[in-house]
Amino acid sequence: MTPDPLDSILERSAPATRTADASSLQAMIEAARSEARPPRRRRVGIVAGALTLALVGGASFAAASSSWDWNAGMNPNRSHTYTSPTWGECELRVGNIVATNPLRQFELDRAIDDWFATEDVAAEAEPYIAGHLDVLKGDPSNASDPRAADTKYWVAVNESVWDAMSAGLRDRGFDNASISGGSGQVHCDGEQWK
Repeated sequence: MTPDPLDSILERSAPATRTADASSLQAMIEAARSEARPPRRRRVGIVAGALTLALVGGASFAAASSSWDWNAGMNPNRSHTYTSPTWGECELRVGNIVATNPLRQFELDRAIDDWFATEDVAAEAEPYIAGHLDVLKGDPSNASDPRAADTKYWVAVNESVWDAMSAGLRDRGFDNASISGGSGQVHCDGEQWK
């Protein structure tokens, strides 16, 4: 067989290779697994990030004035009330939920509004709360913060409402891949963000 001149040139120009050691390969695999998540987790990360931004922005505004303003898109018809460990009665609102397919946005909005109007949100979210709290209890990052119980409970309730809503939307023809983002905001009677 006659060698191809182009193959010879490419082989000579290739950078020197070395054999990867097993620990490097294992580290690369672990990093890839931590970055690759199912669509629901990506949505949860987006939602959690958006909620954190909404909360921080809302909290600083609340500290600057004596009244609480909801961020744009926080629909009062898409809300859930719960009791926080020390902050008392809280209202969680979700909004700005964006359909992956813009042509289905109106249909998605109607499905979300229908879910909040017809379902017992507290009863639907309740089965998920303990699991989210278990995950959050393992996070030692703010253990000395006196607000930790309230903020962890808020995150657990928020995630549980999203989980329950996702299940309800599946029954209405929307899976997790149908939603590209959303946000939420919470307001509690005795909240202390500083």
